[in-house]
Amino acid sequence: MAPRRLLTPLAALLLAIAGAASPARAQALNATVMLPGFRGVVRLDTVGTAVAVNAPPGAVFTALRFALDSLGVEVAVRDSAAGLVGNLGLKHTRRFAGKQMSTWVDCGIGHTGATANAYRVHMAILAGVAAASDGGSRVRVAVAAGAQAFSGPLGDPIACESTGAIENRILELVRQRLGAP
Repeated sequence: MAPRRLLTPLAALLLAIAGAASPARAQALNATVMLPGFRGVVRLDTVGTAVAVNAPPGAVFTALRFALDSLGVEVAVRDSAAGLVGNLGLKHTRRFAGKQMSTWVDCGIGHTGATANAYRVHMAILAGVAAASDGGSRVRVAVAAGAQAFSGPLGDPIACESTGAIENRILELVRQRLGAP
């Protein structure tokens, strides 16, 4: 019986990169983030629902960048080959995109009202676009958030969840930009 060969770290890295770049995984949103209130990493590929958009992926990718810019999201992740655009390190207090934070994320209720409006909210917003078999695209917007009191490490961090409003607003802006229903 021949001895088993172990992959060198470089070979393992190259295989991982090749697998991540394959078209079948283009919309996998493989990013992970650490957010206050969560015990470990949040995998963005477990968040969001794919939605059909009747336009080619390139046009949808451009419209996604426009939508995020319209909301005031500084795009830090821009990978047109993988179809990914977003920001994994947003920090906002009280307001985001012209509305109270509680419009976008639910972090529970405290003695002063919605916690999202009183804490510093850390968010990750990542959108992925991939070609659909009908010639259109599939878009998935992942939003994850956690909140931390201004007292810093002395206050307990809180895991938040999206209300769905950010995802809906992004998709609405994409469709407006594309002139699609």
